[in-house]
Amino acid sequence: MPTMNDAATIPGNGFDVRFSMWRHGDATVRAMPDMHLGDRVLGADVADEARRIYESGARFVSIEPTVDLGGRAGTEHVIPALSFIRDLTSYGVEVDWRARMTAPDGPEWWVFSHLFPPSVVEGPRGAEALNIWRARYHVGRCFFRRGPGFLQIRDRRHAGLRRLTVSDGAHVSAIESLLADRGADSVPTAVMSVFEKHHLVIRIGGGVWWAPYRLRRWASPSWEV
Repeated sequence: MPTMNDAATIPGNGFDVRFSMWRHGDATVRAMPDMHLGDRVLGADVADEARRIYESGARFVSIEPTVDLGGRAGTEHVIPALSFIRDLTSYGVEVDWRARMTAPDGPEWWVFSHLFPPSVVEGPRGAEALNIWRARYHVGRCFFRRGPGFLQIRDRRHAGLRRLTVSDGAHVSAIESLLADRGADSVPTAVMSVFEKHHLVIRIGGGVWWAPYRLRRWASPSWEV
């Protein structure tokens, strides 16, 4: 994998997602010898990158640059960064990242509230949103589990708990395409409408992002999920 000094970019992304890795999230512990595991640039396979980071022993990842959550035209380049944060969250890795929400007609902040809370939310009422985000965050706020031929989704981003079971073959295949960031063109329009209605797919610029993550660490107590 390249380092921050390399001129590597994510294919089709338009900007570099740079990140640093540590064995522990506490700032004092991170300053100790052998805690820093390196600085890198995100590659094309986001899911594999997150898996390898977790297997390396990293439990804290700092990401640059700021991620624009406003959904404005031309911001689809942030989708790999969002997917990276989503997948790291699924492993229980702490993520230090900054968010920006400046488009009044864009996605509401709560659709991202299952992700590890950012350190800063820029934009109007950003501090208020961040305080609520941090207070309500827990593992398993919006996740899916795979079964034989179906997926089960549980979503606590809203008031209460929403349970959805996806068993139709076209819908299951669409989720696989969305997880691979293949874009809206790979998903039938009717299926996309269903996912958008439930805020499982978020439109970011000219692209689409699948929000739920695969649950890898079960919360305790289990009623949380």
